[in-house]
Amino acid sequence: MKMLPATVLFAVLAATVLTDCDAYLSEAAIKKTQQMLKSVCSKKHAVKEDVFTDIKKGIFPENNNNIKCYFACNFKTMQLVNQKGLLDKKMFKDKMTMLAPPNVLAILLPAIEQCVGTDKGAEICQSSYNFIKCAHRVDPKSLDYLPL
Repeated sequence: MKMLPATVLFAVLAATVLTDCDAYLSEAAIKKTQQMLKSVCSKKHAVKEDVFTDIKKGIFPENNNNIKCYFACNFKTMQLVNQKGLLDKKMFKDKMTMLAPPNVLAILLPAIEQCVGTDKGAEICQSSYNFIKCAHRVDPKSLDYLPL
């Protein structure tokens, strides 16, 4: 099993330590965390940069398993996947409530509420991808704060 880079391990540890305080990540810290996650998960699931650009525009390639598993890798690394291997709405909401500043949380919560757990039975790569697609439908700005 490969070891996570120290920076990602630190980000996950910091997220865990911050569970009992009101310290939010700044938008700059969110962007830095997104880059760390991208660095880790892109090594496991290579995705061309134009795919990310297209997704931000609402163009979702259905035949690209790497992008689907890239999102799953991010959500697993962020500890948003439960022991059953599913995106967990409560974990997702709790972690975002703890880490995201109120203006970002206002954008993410509707997507979490409407999009997590809507595809029961889908494997984690597909359900992660479905979440990203749904989040874009709910509010395209949500993708600014999700792992792209």
